[in-house]
Amino acid sequence: MDRFSFLPMNKPTSLARWSRRGAIKRFDSSREVSEADGESILSAIELAPSAYGLQPYRVIEVRDPALRQAIHAASPSQKQLVEASRLLVFALVTDFGESHLDAHLARTAIARGTSPEALAAYRARVMDALLNRLDRASLLAWQARQAYIGLTAAMFQASQLEVDTCPMEAISLADIDRLLALPERNLSSLVGLAVGYRSVDDAYSKQPKVRLPRPEFLLEA
Repeated sequence: MDRFSFLPMNKPTSLARWSRRGAIKRFDSSREVSEADGESILSAIELAPSAYGLQPYRVIEVRDPALRQAIHAASPSQKQLVEASRLLVFALVTDFGESHLDAHLARTAIARGTSPEALAAYRARVMDALLNRLDRASLLAWQARQAYIGLTAAMFQASQLEVDTCPMEAISLADIDRLLALPERNLSSLVGLAVGYRSVDDAYSKQPKVRLPRPEFLLEA
């Protein structure tokens, strides 16, 4: 797969579409995101960069309506959980370590034909810079930063497809972990992403964006 193949060929990348993006609070539950557009958004996450290419997080698409209702019951103010067409949960790999690095290197050897010597040197570099240097809390914080790169990729790609999103941290992650049995899979939820189409009743999407003036935000060194 070409690394840019997830971009819609008939809808060129547009800053206007990205500018239209907002954290949608109310979705139109009658409109479904197509399988093609949903796959395109998932592909954008897969192709998103991560440090050393390690992808130290996973993405769970919650398709079961009953599960989504249960998640909503734990966070009743978050109507996006059930109104949106799709719900993605980004989760950290809680036992991330050498076995995951070795699996990544094995995939690299197959995909690129990299020599064992080069892979051994690369492994030592990653161990020294990451796994041997960070304690568990620092490693999880690093993993979260990688996951948010994937989250941003999903939101950008959705905007190019004129699909709306809402990143969701104000949800009960403990309940999501329990309902999705994530600890049994060595996962811990980090953030949700509602994906769908904005409702005409979503007042926030009609308000102008408020940002710092560019000279205050983009600085020169």
